[in-house]
Amino acid sequence: MSEKNNKRARQQSAARPDGNKSNPKAMQPSAPAPAPKRNMTWIVVAVVAVLIVGGIAIAGQNGSGGDAKAPQVSAEEAKYLGRLLPAGYTPLSTGAPVEYTSTVEMTELAAATADTQVSVPLADLTDAKLSILQYDRADGQQLPLIAYVKPSGTLFVGISFCPPCEGEWQTIQADGTLTCNSCGTKRDLETMAGISGSCKLYPLDELPATLVDGNVVIERAVLDSWTPQPLDRKVG
Repeated sequence: MSEKNNKRARQQSAARPDGNKSNPKAMQPSAPAPAPKRNMTWIVVAVVAVLIVGGIAIAGQNGSGGDAKAPQVSAEEAKYLGRLLPAGYTPLSTGAPVEYTSTVEMTELAAATADTQVSVPLADLTDAKLSILQYDRADGQQLPLIAYVKPSGTLFVGISFCPPCEGEWQTIQADGTLTCNSCGTKRDLETMAGISGSCKLYPLDELPATLVDGNVVIERAVLDSWTPQPLDRKVG
């Protein structure tokens, strides 16, 4: 019996090469879990949505022509803008719009002074784009005048004086601003609205000017009676 038992044991061992595991199903590797297709789909949808929203935002900022909106004039500025101009005043036209793509520094020009008027050739102001002129008042004070061609082609004539910092020299920047060389305040070239800087609530005073025989004419009475704007707005 012992020899038969040993033979039977050897046969069973040969039938099971791995004697440690009796369940053949346990030897089969488990099937891989299906890929999370739904999660991947949602990720793709989310990425596309972000791209669409970003494109709309950029288009809204640039507009159809790619230009940013003009700065808005605050109520504090509005009560002083054009305070020296008569009702219905129309700025002088230089005949053509201008696009500023580089920095323009002030050009010093001399104005002719007569009994009641100050004048300077329109052609000189147009060629210079940005000018500064000095006017000697009857009280002995020297008043800096500014003239520049707006992007629309109209001419701005005014007092080149930034009340809080008392800066007189300005620069036209390629970003479409008139920038004070003293305090760095930026103003919109077209509207004179303050954009940034400590004096942005103080617009330069525009002067009424007329065109006579090719000359830009300013009445001396307006210059002699001019006083700076009161410092009644925030500075800084």
